[in-house]
Amino acid sequence: MALTRTAPGRARTARARPPGSGGSGWRRRRDVIGLVFALPALVLFAAFAIYPMLRVFQLSLYDYNLTSPPVWVGLDNFRFLFGDERFLASLGASLFYVVVTYGPAVLLALVLALGLNTRMRGSAFVRLLYFAPVATSWVAVSVIWRLVLQPEGLLNQTLNTDLPWLTSSTWAKWAIAIAAIWKEVGFFLIIFLAGLQNIPKDLQEAASLDGAGSLRRLRYVTLPLLKPITVVVLVMAVIRGFQSFSPQVVLTGGSFGTEVINLFVYKTAFASARMGRASAVAVLMFILLLMVTFVQLRALRKSA
Repeated sequence: MALTRTAPGRARTARARPPGSGGSGWRRRRDVIGLVFALPALVLFAAFAIYPMLRVFQLSLYDYNLTSPPVWVGLDNFRFLFGDERFLASLGASLFYVVVTYGPAVLLALVLALGLNTRMRGSAFVRLLYFAPVATSWVAVSVIWRLVLQPEGLLNQTLNTDLPWLTSSTWAKWAIAIAAIWKEVGFFLIIFLAGLQNIPKDLQEAASLDGAGSLRRLRYVTLPLLKPITVVVLVMAVIRGFQSFSPQVVLTGGSFGTEVINLFVYKTAFASARMGRASAVAVLMFILLLMVTFVQLRALRKSA
């Protein structure tokens, strides 16, 4: 009599499946179950993220003042914005804030990360100190710096000056940038540290054995391997910069040339009740940030 034997691997696979389930049928049932569990989160995401975004695109083509029905105006809101001096000034204020704040913040974070990428005693505590401002809300940080930047505040006493940091068109933008650098450095510092700790030590040791000094190891080993992290940091820096709102509101109220794009959108929508124009600004900023991010990624990939 011939005996039929089943391979041990097949037997284990067959036993691993639920009883009475075929291969494709079980996979289909598993996918359905996964979709059912994910459905509540997808519904919430669509309701509170996708729908509002689509609604903003729609409202940008209407004249809507919150009290009357929307009136179709097509691209008139966009045409108005391109000729509006206040919008152009707020765009310039946002660009100034991004460049002056996040350029030095990213560079300083990289330098500090290189210095703190050690196992010396106390280095973890120093990292915590740098990250503490990041964990503090922007409103709290702005209130603290409002006290520091007063005419009789700590900064003027330290520098032995009497500068009107928060009431001058010359100094107000720089005052907000100083406060923002203090807060944001720790955020990028942690990201750079994570990237540095993932660089294999063998490469550094091999370069050192080949006679490369610390600067050459930094240029030819560390920075090239850190480039993916640098891309992420630069993209996040631009986005975070254009999303700024709280420091300008708390420190200056948007006066003295510090009315950035988000504050302009807020005032246009709720102070002037021009939801259509505010939505048009949001759409323009979405397109601008998309283009800037794309250019950054392309430029850094070509240099890789």
